[in-house]
Amino acid sequence: MIVKIDQDGCIECGACEQTCSALFVVESGRKASIVEKYRKNTPDIGDVPDTLIGCVNDAVASCPVQVISTG
Repeated sequence: MIVKIDQDGCIECGACEQTCSALFVVESGRKASIVEKYRKNTPDIGDVPDTLIGCVNDAVASCPVQVISTG
């Protein structure tokens, strides 16, 4: 599964990181991004391992501005 963050719409609330810190990180003053281990070529797109699918789906549901998508 691929996960993508629309960083333009990200409000840096940290809900994704609180829900799934194995895949998402929100550094102070920066938009949410995918942890380096799972990034594709940019910090806003990542490859989700099967073990984190549930965690990522929870993060998608917890995002108050709905900027995280999977496919």
